[in-house]
Amino acid sequence: MKKLIVYIFLLAGVLSACEDDLNVKPIDPNLVFGEEVYSSLEGYKQVLAKIYGSYHVAGQYGDDNESDLSTISDGGMSAYLRNYWNLQELPTGECMNAWNDGGLVAIQNGVWSADNQYVAGMFYRLYYMISLTNEFLRESAGGGVVEANPDEFKQMRAEAKLVRAIAYYHGIDLYGKMAIIDENSTEAYPTPATRVELFNWIVDQLENEIIPALPAAGNGEYGRMDAGTAYMVLAKMYINAVNFSGVENPVEGKTSYDEVIKYTEMVNAAYTFEPNYLKLFSIDNDEAEGIIFGLAIDASKTQGFSASQYIMSAGTNGALGNHVGNPSSNWGGNHATRSVYDKFQSRPAGDMRAKTQNISENLEYNTTMVINAGLDMDNPLDFTQGVNVTKFKNRTSDGTSNGADPYFVDTDYPMFRLADSYLMYAEAVVRGGNGTRDKALGYVNEVIERAYGNADNNISDADLTLDFLLEERGREFYWEGYRRQDLIRFGKFTTGDYLWPWKGGVINGRSLGAHRTVYPVPSSELAANPNAVQNDNY
Repeated sequence: MKKLIVYIFLLAGVLSACEDDLNVKPIDPNLVFGEEVYSSLEGYKQVLAKIYGSYHVAGQYGDDNESDLSTISDGGMSAYLRNYWNLQELPTGECMNAWNDGGLVAIQNGVWSADNQYVAGMFYRLYYMISLTNEFLRESAGGGVVEANPDEFKQMRAEAKLVRAIAYYHGIDLYGKMAIIDENSTEAYPTPATRVELFNWIVDQLENEIIPALPAAGNGEYGRMDAGTAYMVLAKMYINAVNFSGVENPVEGKTSYDEVIKYTEMVNAAYTFEPNYLKLFSIDNDEAEGIIFGLAIDASKTQGFSASQYIMSAGTNGALGNHVGNPSSNWGGNHATRSVYDKFQSRPAGDMRAKTQNISENLEYNTTMVINAGLDMDNPLDFTQGVNVTKFKNRTSDGTSNGADPYFVDTDYPMFRLADSYLMYAEAVVRGGNGTRDKALGYVNEVIERAYGNADNNISDADLTLDFLLEERGREFYWEGYRRQDLIRFGKFTTGDYLWPWKGGVINGRSLGAHRTVYPVPSSELAANPNAVQNDNY
């Protein structure tokens, strides 16, 4: 593995991201050394804030051209959730990028290689996050400060392990092969685990190391992960077990779809379903129900170019800036093919998730899609073609006010939310899990009722099929970084039987090679680590 030099101790003010206990004073890197940071409880909390902040902020200061890693030359483009979102959305038709950036265009065209800077950038982001958490775990293993605050350190260490588990969950999804590196690892050239080994390690960490030390689901401090987040990661692991591990039941003695039922029920019992869909993606979403973990984004404290900032800024141009509430940061990059819009056309009109207007109209605050130069796209590099998605906004959910800053946004990024748990439960039942169809149907219809504002368009049991659930997931979660994983799980990502405009880089779509369900291990990794192994057919 590329050796990472981690300056975990140098925390800037923009990294005091999490609220309350983690909202601490910045450390001046010119005055404070690492050993002093780890001499107080406050110092450890600052390091934990750095770990959380690394989802959104690429480096120490959040500058556009400053990054903790050098894999991607532009620091603003190298942040964790920005890369993750691109790798999940660009090859699916839910997003096309108009910047004529060779690396991004190759991803959306399904022709990425092991030399793609964004494929490599995410790979090393994962290991960077893992190294941050391992450093925290080594330093918090014992000593006076730790022993004097046992309960706080028990929880903080579990949070760090959960962040690490999420990095491995993302890694097994995106790359398949990863080396298991924990706080005690000493191997100079890490050897990748088999997919079954990695799957079992992630699950074991979540079930036995992490959940027992976290606050109960729904009882964590806002901006920090609790057991509900861990339950969601376990549900995501088990529902994707076949694609992640190669076998349906990789954990001995456990049936994967039954485990999905178990963990989604634990989530569903602990959280309340938010009745206002728009609130989930607005600046008041810190008050929304149904967000199991939201990454705290604050224009005055976390000025990065990832997460909800990237989604809004890259997805708008000057004509849309006032509509979404960030009039000074409109980059004109990401737009969608008509496949996003078309998913709603097979359902009755009135679904608020598909509120669409033409650019020439007076755009209403609850509009989520804007048509500019027409739904059809003959040039993916023309931002005005297809659909401009305005689902995320730097405005309050009633449209009455914008965020305080005209450039940086205040909308938190919902990494896990309750509707996903509802639809995973239903999917696990249809796939043979030990839940009930009545309950599954109830969960799906609760999602649909929110979308329409009434029960008039609820589905019947006969409608509850895998095909319906895939499309309903597309209607509920478009533009949120779900689609690639969903398409792979449902067997639709590479096939020529399920096409969308510009799939595989051609206007009417084409099939992809079956090996593209995972990304390649970067060439730089293969050159640096003699134990690294490339994925098949790359």
